[in-house]
Amino acid sequence: MESLPPSACARCAAAKGRSCCEAQPGEYLATLTCADVERIKVATGKAGRFFCEDEWLSVEEARAYELHRPLYEGYFRHGPRRLTLKTAQGACVFLNRATGCGLAEEARPTSCRLYPLEPWPDGSLSVLAGGDAPCLAVDEAADVPALTAALGLSPALLAALTEQLRAEVKDHARRTAASSRAP
Repeated sequence: MESLPPSACARCAAAKGRSCCEAQPGEYLATLTCADVERIKVATGKAGRFFCEDEWLSVEEARAYELHRPLYEGYFRHGPRRLTLKTAQGACVFLNRATGCGLAEEARPTSCRLYPLEPWPDGSLSVLAGGDAPCLAVDEAADVPALTAALGLSPALLAALTEQLRAEVKDHARRTAASSRAP
């Protein structure tokens, strides 16, 4: 049986020298929801402090974040704190430079599973990476359908992940409201 070549995501760090799983100084990685944190805890058995950190934004930065990412509307309702993946030596703690993400696909943050696509409430998509941005799949794909195929995102899975993100952000806002009221 013939094996498939490694995915663009698995080849990205080596091919481009840097992937979306690596941060430059002062940069943060993917936005996490409370559901992402719980899913990763269950999958890895690790406490959130191992893989999650806070990024504090100004109120204006939080407002701009939601404006440019409408599916995150309400994420910062109870404060300008963004949960992000932690880095170690400039890369996501789950990145294996030879094989890509060390998390099982179903355990990965929803934002990671969607990257480099930004779904919009009307069903359209923006591509977040291009040019010098670190995304080999964007470089190799001729168009958005080829990109979604290269990422293993069927239209049905893309729609499901978009709805999952919408629901997780709404739940995140509810959970952070509850925690902001706690003593």
